[in-house]
Amino acid sequence: MSGTPEDDPQKTVFMPISDGTTGLPRGGTNAPPTQFAPRAPQVTIQVGDVLNHIFEVRRFIARGGMGEVFEGVNVTSDERVAIKVILPALAADPDVTGMFRKEARTLTGLRHDALVQYRVLAQEPQLGVLYIVTEYIDGLNLSHELGRIEAGANDLLALLRRLAQGLQAAHRLGAIHRDISPDNVLLEGGRLSQAKIIDFGIAKDISPGSATIVGDGFAGKLNYVAPEQLGDYGRDIGPWTDIYSLGLVVLAIAQGRDVSMGGSLVDAVNKRRAVPDLASVPEPLRLLLTGMLQPDPAKRLRSMDAVLAQVEAIEVKLRPTAVVAPQTGASGLPAGMKWGAAGLALVLVAGAGFWLMRPAGHSGVPVVSGTGSPADLARSTIDSVLPSVGCTWLQITDITPGPRGPNVKLAGVAGNPAAAQNEISQALAQHHIQEASIDFGDVAQITQSGCSALDTYRQVRAPDSHQLTVPQRKFAMRMQPNDPSQTGYPGEKAANIVLQLAIDDPKADFALIGLEPSGLISPEFSGPGTGVLGRDALKKLATETHIVTDRGNDHYQMQLDVNHTGWSGVLLLTGKGPFEKDVIAPPIGQRGPDWTTHFVSEAAARGWQAQMVWFKTVEEGSQ
Repeated sequence: MSGTPEDDPQKTVFMPISDGTTGLPRGGTNAPPTQFAPRAPQVTIQVGDVLNHIFEVRRFIARGGMGEVFEGVNVTSDERVAIKVILPALAADPDVTGMFRKEARTLTGLRHDALVQYRVLAQEPQLGVLYIVTEYIDGLNLSHELGRIEAGANDLLALLRRLAQGLQAAHRLGAIHRDISPDNVLLEGGRLSQAKIIDFGIAKDISPGSATIVGDGFAGKLNYVAPEQLGDYGRDIGPWTDIYSLGLVVLAIAQGRDVSMGGSLVDAVNKRRAVPDLASVPEPLRLLLTGMLQPDPAKRLRSMDAVLAQVEAIEVKLRPTAVVAPQTGASGLPAGMKWGAAGLALVLVAGAGFWLMRPAGHSGVPVVSGTGSPADLARSTIDSVLPSVGCTWLQITDITPGPRGPNVKLAGVAGNPAAAQNEISQALAQHHIQEASIDFGDVAQITQSGCSALDTYRQVRAPDSHQLTVPQRKFAMRMQPNDPSQTGYPGEKAANIVLQLAIDDPKADFALIGLEPSGLISPEFSGPGTGVLGRDALKKLATETHIVTDRGNDHYQMQLDVNHTGWSGVLLLTGKGPFEKDVIAPPIGQRGPDWTTHFVSEAAARGWQAQMVWFKTVEEGSQ
């Protein structure tokens, strides 16, 4: 459902019409009591009400078939929110409220930059109204912008990837949208690169026997629904249903107007007997949209994973990458790495890992702040787009003003560095930063096996990376002393990597995971309850060896030895333990949608957040 403020028709606020009851307190201990005037039956909330002593209703936005939408504010945090009040007739039906609550368990667990964020569903005890709270988004409705958007093949691919990744996250949690249309895509800040899917109010749990507010019948706008939603093909509803609708949204953007797939119900059914005319779609995307818009669900692309694989293949064709993969051993995995400590003998699969060594006394990687407004704008633009760039983990390491535009340096990994760099360039261009210099020299290419891990971890990416840092991105290989107590590689060449860890919360559990571009991931320090090193063991290392330094206030410094050249990474997970190995780091071959669903579910329940750093080991004297 959407609403348009009367005082600003270009701004819209969207409120998903789903449910979710986790419950809110009926009043904080410091919240002043709020008096409510008696309301007649069937009357909803009013501007000025404070719901549960937490959410103040500021402004009416819109009314729809299932409720009303208001702008509000969390009085304890000053966060602007959108408040959707369920119509009294629906709220009085226990079957409906039961389905709202069931759906909330999914929707409040969704964490993706392309999806509107649900906060909570609650009931105001004095008014008796049932309401939902989501993030408040200022933006333009895509349906209003169809004729104004100029989108080429790269723009359409970037949008398709972003929205498909958002829906992929929803599908992995067992919910499909069933109403993907331009009306339900919001362009935050008016930018195509910041598109968000909203209004999951008719999302359907795809587990057997499930139902939603609208049951198993028709849901969605006639122009954009899939054939099976109109009764064809045995009403076979699933992820492929969202794929069909998403294909029509891309077609609408390409042709600059709504698709003509509606009319009467009979007309809508007949128009879906064949793939619609795709002449307005850029040639590189036609084959993909043909697969997305097959009338028969059995012949259509069946998952967002399949859609994204084709998107990546098209991007590779349009922008072939010249990035050389890191040096590997005969097995295809990076040659000999160890992560352990003297006397602990932690040996990992395939001989991969690190060896913790003496701290070198370095601080974290500095990030140079832009000194001019173009650099500042570039930083904020890139930070906003990075969470949505598929198969990447990138971070800005430096921004400096240049003669024609800011110079931006990034580090990390990407499945397709050229495509990722192009997406960042497009985002900057939309902010009229046309001549920024983007340096991907410290970005390594990761395999498809690594992509599944990156895309899963990125769903819980922390807003910053101050808890995990390295002093530099490149470390030289040098001969190590011939003393097993001082090095994991006595008498051999190895690089000494310094790692800074600043948990800042002794009550928080954490896990450290080693990563390789090949896709290998291995948990090391974690706890409690995993059978590998936890905080207590880390503190013990700090008191008994030189490999870890406890700097106080839950800050640690350690050194890792790596005996091969190439890229390596470390992931920090913080939150409530335990961090079981099969949840945080399953082996290659066991990282399908089921793992992602399990990981995201555990992360949501335990408040996990992820941070990551990547570094490169090089031969001494190399740049």
